[in-house]
Amino acid sequence: MKFNGSGFDKSRLLEIYQSLLLPRQIEEKMLIYLRQGKISKWFSGYGQEAISVGCTMALDPDEYIMTMHRNLGVFTSRNIPLERLFAQFQGKAQGFTKGRDRSFHFGSNAHHIVGMISHLGAQLGVADGIALAEKLKSSNKVVLAFTGDGGASEGDFHEALNVAAVWDLPVIFVVENNQWGLSTPSSEQFRCKQFIDKGIGYGMEAVQVDGNNVLEVIQAVEKIKSNILKKPAPVLLECKTFRMRGHEEASGTKYYPMGIQDEWAVKDPISNFEAYLVSENILNESTIDKLKSEMTSMISAKFDEALQLPEIEFNTEEEFGDLYRKSEAKMVARGAATQEKRFVDAIADAVNEAMIRHPELVLMGQDIAEY
Repeated sequence: MKFNGSGFDKSRLLEIYQSLLLPRQIEEKMLIYLRQGKISKWFSGYGQEAISVGCTMALDPDEYIMTMHRNLGVFTSRNIPLERLFAQFQGKAQGFTKGRDRSFHFGSNAHHIVGMISHLGAQLGVADGIALAEKLKSSNKVVLAFTGDGGASEGDFHEALNVAAVWDLPVIFVVENNQWGLSTPSSEQFRCKQFIDKGIGYGMEAVQVDGNNVLEVIQAVEKIKSNILKKPAPVLLECKTFRMRGHEEASGTKYYPMGIQDEWAVKDPISNFEAYLVSENILNESTIDKLKSEMTSMISAKFDEALQLPEIEFNTEEEFGDLYRKSEAKMVARGAATQEKRFVDAIADAVNEAMIRHPELVLMGQDIAEY
């Protein structure tokens, strides 16, 4: 694996390495905790860290990201508090979903992360909505949305890319092509020779990178973002990688062809980047061991901190309080003057008044601009 380090100083390269290493160290601990029964499930992103970390580091902290279940590196790169993250995995009330979920079905508006939707194509339409808002506000921001090669087989993928292309929305659609959708290989999901061919039908630029090369990912996203800010338009970015473990830990990988994991093990994003930094005299074995030891101790301490939190208790008032938002309609006094008009004209007048009163209001639908 070849790395182009031009444009990255020593401190930046070390920061990237540490950002790559943290989610890997967390994952290795979570796999142990899973076997010990301290967490109940785990969706592995082992070997795909360069995509999550690279994309996140190429964006500004206030640019929105739509995540998936293997994007631990997004959360760590956005500095999500680890004790709260581990409380989430343990199903504690202090987690992001208050114990209702023990995985990655959550986001954090404070960190500009929109949580995953289980049928993975669905968050792409959400990205379109946020991108439209950013464009209307002239905020000079892009939005980045992850999906997988499996998620791209869903109808939401087509709808989101089509709308983004027609409206020139500032979205980067990142497809983590790990070659498997659950147990279905990519060869049984689409017939185009390479995934980026899908961009042609939308009139959309499509870029392909080595998803295991963190510098290549960062450089690609930075370049795409720069181009979008000059001339807003969506871009499809394919990051080629491989899912080293099962869809989730319970499923295993017995359906994989013999030897394919060994082929991809030598392309590991962390060990290869580590070797590159050693060859550049930026890292040495002593520094690597020290960093890993410090991270492991910190992860264990934060996990134990969450482990000491009380177990979740069912509270009807809190459950219904989170489900419904209390709202009281305000009655508007009828005016003295009245006027008869057609129903459609009354609707048009109401819409006009609402849009004058609320400049941020957007009305969407077919033909509404013409009638």
